[in-house]
Amino acid sequence: MAFYELTTIIRPDVPTTTVDAVADKVADIVKKHKGKVIKAEQWGLRTLAYPIKKHKKGYYTMAGISLTGAAALQDLEYQLKLSDEVIRFLTVKVEEVSKEPSAMLKAKNRMGEGEMSDGLSA
Repeated sequence: MAFYELTTIIRPDVPTTTVDAVADKVADIVKKHKGKVIKAEQWGLRTLAYPIKKHKKGYYTMAGISLTGAAALQDLEYQLKLSDEVIRFLTVKVEEVSKEPSAMLKAKNRMGEGEMSDGLSA
């Protein structure tokens, strides 16, 4: 088994249900190839460093997956290329997928807690 982290950027003009549908599509492809989704995170709507396909923002998702062969990864990436909702994706091979929240999710949670403790948000 090989472990991968797959980060996708989804168009900002789609509803959040579509973001969930893309994550489900990734999980279905992984399961079809007898792989496993170890971790799935949604980082939310974020500003891009530079415009991609005329979009300045995008919904970020990250999935930690395990796959058995190169054909499975090629099929997954091919399906993402065909998807109209996905504007960019990156697959990185890792030694293992940590079950802890990623640094992005920890920072997002920390910012949310800080706002609540300051009394700035209701």
